[in-house]
Amino acid sequence: MKSESVEISRILKNYDLCEYCVGRLISKLLGKSPSKLLGKKYLKKFGKSSNAKCYVCKNIFENLDSMLSNIFEKLNNLDFKTFNLGLILKNSFLERDDLIKSKFKIKGIENIKFGISTEMAKKISRTTKSKRIMNDPDLFIQVNFKDESSTIRTKPIFVYGRYNKKIRKLPQKQMLCKSCNGVGCHNCNFKGLENIETIEGKISNFLIKKFEGNQVKINWIGGEDQSSLVLGNGRPFFAKILNPKKRNRILRKSSNLESILLSELKKILLQPKGSIPFKSKVSIIIDTEKPILVTHLKKLDILHNAKIYDPSKDKKSSNKQIYQIHYKKLGKTSFRLDLFADGGIPIKLFIQTSDVTPNISQLLGNNCQCRKIDFKNIIV
Repeated sequence: MKSESVEISRILKNYDLCEYCVGRLISKLLGKSPSKLLGKKYLKKFGKSSNAKCYVCKNIFENLDSMLSNIFEKLNNLDFKTFNLGLILKNSFLERDDLIKSKFKIKGIENIKFGISTEMAKKISRTTKSKRIMNDPDLFIQVNFKDESSTIRTKPIFVYGRYNKKIRKLPQKQMLCKSCNGVGCHNCNFKGLENIETIEGKISNFLIKKFEGNQVKINWIGGEDQSSLVLGNGRPFFAKILNPKKRNRILRKSSNLESILLSELKKILLQPKGSIPFKSKVSIIIDTEKPILVTHLKKLDILHNAKIYDPSKDKKSSNKQIYQIHYKKLGKTSFRLDLFADGGIPIKLFIQTSDVTPNISQLLGNNCQCRKIDFKNIIV
């Protein structure tokens, strides 16, 4: 113990240090945890003033409250139980810290950056009744001591749901904001989207309002033309709400957004990666160039369990199948075709003359066009 006291005396004789830095630098020598109380005890023991300007941290610990006050103001309206903290510190702090540790051969102790972070985290945790964790916290606080600023980034919320589209002439996807190309800016109110009436816009606005987020990114399970209806159980989707302020809001299973109905809504931990295979039951009204007879339509029986090839896609993406077909003549130059098939088949190209094979127009020897496509059910 005598040798440790001599070493501590040498450190304090050569450098003015604050209670925090003393407690941190001598903790390993004494086999104790670093603390302000430990530093205070040894400053008093060796008759050193605790009011002198600290060589290492320049008394930064005494000024943490002003930085924390700004952080608490930003945290005031946020729902969170866990957080993590990151610091940006001038290199000179670390250089001075390393100089003392090197000069007195002090090893195995936390550096000044870690010490500041630990002290701030304790106060944040105590004041907000939250817990600091390293992996997947509810929010991340970035503190910049170079310009005395702080930023808060909250963990995204992921939502799964389905939508039914009850009216025609409503596009599924919204155009990206022309000013920021989807990043989010003042022109689009940080939503990343143009202000037009779409399914994407309706779902995004609903979720932004619900969780007070900045932006919503939607992962669609297939898509439809703006003139199509989505009936039955609805089309599935996954939504990612960025920077939500309110994590604890109740999300009811269904919500009526006038022209679309949301169902099966629920918060999930993460959305699946990559494309999700699905099947669709589709009803298509088709117009023909020449009159069509029931006997002509029987040529479509060949499509039962047929594989569909689209040369514009890679082999994996083009490997789609039709499982069931039904058809009914409606008029002299029109018929209805009902399909149960893999999602991702380019239906309009499958109907009209194109490179997609087999092809309705080619099978019938009659140029065909889609008048209407409605989705009856979508199965994941």
